[in-house]
Amino acid sequence: NEEINRIKLISNYEEAVNAFETLCNQFESKYSSYIKMLKTNKERYLSYKKYPEAIRKHIYTTNIVENINSKLEGLRVNHGGYFQSVKTAEISIYVIVNRIIQGRWKKPLTVSKEVLYEIRQIFNSRFTE
Repeated sequence: NEEINRIKLISNYEEAVNAFETLCNQFESKYSSYIKMLKTNKERYLSYKKYPEAIRKHIYTTNIVENINSKLEGLRVNHGGYFQSVKTAEISIYVIVNRIIQGRWKKPLTVSKEVLYEIRQIFNSRFTE
C-alpha cells in the first residue's frame, strides 16, 4: 500500500503518528474494532521511529526463531529441497545456532557504537518522564 510505504519513509515520530492516524481514519467506519485496537497499540508499532535513523533497520526484529528458520530453509533448499536424515537436520540446526551465537551476537553492531549516547538518552528519558 502506498500509504504504508509513505509511513516507512517518515523519519520523525510525530509525523509517523499523524500519518498512521490518517490511515486508520480512512478505514475506521468499515473496520471499527480493528482500527480501535490499532490506535490503542500505535505506540508499540511506531516506537522504533524514536531511535536514530542509523540503527532502525537493525532493530526491526530480534526473533531468533525467525533467523534460524530462514537459515534452515536456505540450507534445505541448497540440499535439494530436503535433508537426507533427521541426524543431518539436527547437525545443521546445531551449526546454524552456534554460528549465530559465536558470530553476529558476540559483538555489537558498529553502528550501535556510533549512536550509543542517543540510545542511552532515550532509555534514561523513559524513567524521568
